[in-house]
Amino acid sequence: MALVLARLKLALQIGGARASSLGIVAFALAWALGILGGLAGGFLVAFFDSGGSPFGDLLVLLLFVAIFGAWIVLPIATPVPTANIIDPAVLEQYPLSRAQQVTGLLLGGLASPAAAATFLTAAGGVAAVNVGIGERVVAVAGGVLFTVLCVAASSAVRALFAEALSARRGRDVAVIASTLIVVALYVLPHLLRPLLGAAEDAGAILVTILTWTPPGAVGAMGYVLETGDVVGTLARLAVVVATIAVALLLWGLALRLHVRGRTARAVASGHHRSAADLTLVPLVLRVLPTGPALAAASQHLRYYFFRAPRAAQVVILGPVVGVMFSATQVHATGLTFAVAVGAVAMGSSALLNLFGFDGRGVELTVQTGGSLASVLRGKLLAVSLFLVPGVALLTIGLGIATGMADQIPLALVSALAGLLLAFAVGAACSAWNPYDQEAPQGDRSTIAVRMYLAFGLAFALVYLVGWLNTSLQPAVPVEVVLGAALVLSAIAATLSTRMSGLFLDRHPERLLAAFTPR
Repeated sequence: MALVLARLKLALQIGGARASSLGIVAFALAWALGILGGLAGGFLVAFFDSGGSPFGDLLVLLLFVAIFGAWIVLPIATPVPTANIIDPAVLEQYPLSRAQQVTGLLLGGLASPAAAATFLTAAGGVAAVNVGIGERVVAVAGGVLFTVLCVAASSAVRALFAEALSARRGRDVAVIASTLIVVALYVLPHLLRPLLGAAEDAGAILVTILTWTPPGAVGAMGYVLETGDVVGTLARLAVVVATIAVALLLWGLALRLHVRGRTARAVASGHHRSAADLTLVPLVLRVLPTGPALAAASQHLRYYFFRAPRAAQVVILGPVVGVMFSATQVHATGLTFAVAVGAVAMGSSALLNLFGFDGRGVELTVQTGGSLASVLRGKLLAVSLFLVPGVALLTIGLGIATGMADQIPLALVSALAGLLLAFAVGAACSAWNPYDQEAPQGDRSTIAVRMYLAFGLAFALVYLVGWLNTSLQPAVPVEVVLGAALVLSAIAATLSTRMSGLFLDRHPERLLAAFTPR
């Protein structure tokens, strides 16, 4: 039965890819990139293993830890749907034991481009020179173990995260934890950089520590065995096997809790506030006239701060992502360009799927006969209430922290232009590529490709403006370039919002179909 479930999972993925020509291209491209990326990663592992130096061992261990971290963080931190989402609500429809469910989904998850890339990278030690047959066998076995470890741990974390989101307290803890993980991934490379520069001293200590982490233990088994330490190799193998077992147990536990309904959402609360004490329209919006735009803006703000866990995650992760993008650019390109990139990153995280948190409420919205263009404008207004102050704080704070306070006025213009560009792309993408954030309908791979293309388009336009500014700088002042960029971005945002609203009003069935279960 586990094999049947694995085949069903693969059949659904392939069937979804065949739903459109873009899905077929995305499916083939994902496998091609997965294999090529895995071969490149395997070459790096083989190259570093061939050197036999402590610094090469450290780089291999850091690569294993980075890959494992990506498997853990990306399903939580990124709002883009993928074809490997594990939905407990679907699993409970099958008359399978928990072991059959977990085993079947694990086998299905191993047959994916990401898993193929992970295996090819982890097994790269088989191609290293100056190693014996035993080390090569260990490299292949380690590649299999590492792939199973990544898939099992990622699925367990995803299932536990989904279970935590069913409760208000669990939602808050899960959102905060995922944010801290993303921040840690940004901070850790800066903390490890001095250790990498002192590979002879502190780097050796770091190598020893990493070899006892689950991903590092897989990468270390080969060269530990090469030194003749069989006991150390078996001990690290035990760490990996134990971690896989714990991940599978937690995965099964999350599914069991969901099927039995033992969530905080299923427990009645004895404390309820009176409906008279609640205000549907926030104070900041009461100056607006009553209408669909005001209703949509009020509803959208409540998603972010009261009701939708994924929406609350966007509010927290958006500034973090903006700071990460800006901080990595500011010293190389200056404050003006860096905050424009950060504004696009921050805006895109919240704007590319404005209808995504409505769920089945989209059906009621369409049935009211109200203007969907007004609904879209209201949602854009709601997002702007925290994006505009967030981008301004990002610009001012980064300018002061980096000693570039003199660039803050121009940087504010640049950041506003980047944010308006994100609004233009977000309005169009929300109208043409809407999907249910919690349970995407249709071909998820096609949805994801469109999201990435829209995100890439916004970044490409920012880099184009940066290139034009560099090319024209001797003849045209930067103030003129930024002023023109601001005006063009404002025009693009206005036109995109208007055209996207007209499209929604003329084709409400497109929006309805995106949120109707098939």
